[in-house]
Amino acid sequence: MKSLCEEVRNKSEARQVQLKVFLLEHGQRIKDLAKRRGISPGAMGDVLSGRRPKAEHIEWLIGQGIPAALLPEPAVRQKTGPKPKADFQAA
Repeated sequence: MKSLCEEVRNKSEARQVQLKVFLLEHGQRIKDLAKRRGISPGAMGDVLSGRRPKAEHIEWLIGQGIPAALLPEPAVRQKTGPKPKADFQAA
C-alpha cells in the first residue's frame, strides 16, 4: 500500500510509464544516469519512482534533459534537530 506522500509525489503511474518511454527513446538507462550522478542504480530508481525524490537529484535530472513533468515532485526537506521542549506552566 502506498503512503499518501508517495501518491501525492507520484501523481499517477502513467507518469512513470511516460518516463520509461522517454528514457528508452533517448537511449538513457537508469544504470548510466546513476553512474553519472554518483549514486547506486537502486537509489536512482527510488528517485525516479518517487520513493526518495531529493530536490538536488530532481534538479540534476532536469539538467540532463529529462522533462520536469515526467519526474516526481521533489520531497520537502524535513527540519532536523532536537524536538522543542514542552513549555509547562505552573497552575
